[in-house]
Amino acid sequence: MKTIAIANQKGGVGKTTTAINLSAALAIEGRKVLLVDFDPQANSSIVVGLGPNSHAKTMYDVMSDPRVTISQVIQPTNTTDLFSAPANLNLAACEITLVNTAGRETVLKRSLSEVSEHFDYCIIDCAPSLSLLTVNALMASDEIFIPIQMGYFALEGVQHLMTIIDLVKSDLGHTDLRIGGVIITFYEKRVKMSQEVLERVRSFFKTLVFQSVIPRTIKLDEAASYHQTIFDYSPRSTGARAYRNLAAEVIKR
Repeated sequence: MKTIAIANQKGGVGKTTTAINLSAALAIEGRKVLLVDFDPQANSSIVVGLGPNSHAKTMYDVMSDPRVTISQVIQPTNTTDLFSAPANLNLAACEITLVNTAGRETVLKRSLSEVSEHFDYCIIDCAPSLSLLTVNALMASDEIFIPIQMGYFALEGVQHLMTIIDLVKSDLGHTDLRIGGVIITFYEKRVKMSQEVLERVRSFFKTLVFQSVIPRTIKLDEAASYHQTIFDYSPRSTGARAYRNLAAEVIKR
């Protein structure tokens, strides 16, 4: 199983949208995919049809109770071959419960090892913060995908994320962790600023930037508001094509 963290300290960059629709696109391409919601806002859980349920166990239980395995949390979604480990607001409390936990940075990694033979990809939707949860996500991952919005402050916060990556590699010993790709989001080809920022990002990250770009399109927002992936809501839209192209690049890489 290849584990990929979708991470960016900056909010509003299309992180959750990318985690959801890239996961769905990979599943449509015939891969078995686990989407781990590691954001207390639980937006990816809601979109794939696994909203807050007081009777269901979530990633909070996995992270706070060693008796709960991730297998007890994983649920199927409406997309064939796409499964989700949902979250809820309780996940925010893990910052407190993990403080005195032995091996607190690798709780998620140990949990995922139990199901690694059952999935081709694991996509982790990280919270927009550099917290202990994010460190857990990075420690559990083979690669990090960084979504970057096409705005003048596109690279704001990315340097902080790269500092955390360096610390995870040097101080915590996860030397194999690498940036697997940079995903351009909210791209508008007719807008000069989008073109200028894209050039800056490609100059900075070079070949790490995926060729497939995610356009700014209302269909992606509408799909999320109806709690659907873009492939359920508007499978012929430009957003759907973009995520299919991105999934093909991920598989090829």
